Amino acid sequence: MISYIIYGLYNLIYQVLSICFLFYANTYLNDFFIPDSFRWKDGKLREDLTALTISQASILVIEAALLMFLIHYVNKWYLLSIAKSNNSHSIAAWTTGAYSVITLAFLIYFIYEVSQ
Repeated sequence: MISYIIYGLYNLIYQVLSICFLFYANTYLNDFFIPDSFRWKDGKLREDLTALTISQASILVIEAALLMFLIHYVNKWYLLSIAKSNNSHSIAAWTTGAYSVITLAFLIYFIYEVSQ
């Protein structure tokens, strides 16, 4: 029973930390992957930032998917080896689904707010 409480707690902490990381990465780190020509034209900020927004959103979704795969495999390992669960795959899949819905809802809201 205590192992499932720990499972829930580290998943909640992971959810919060991953959203914080995605926000930080989108603000500071992802600019390394996006060409400056998507933001600037002749030394001035472009009026149409569509290419920048699409590239930032794409990178953000890829990062969220990688974080989702990471927590899925950590959850499967934990449920198999620590919690000794008989249906570890099912529990990990449901947890990953919940993580995905929460994270994608956050990303959709964040992308919508950034594009305004």
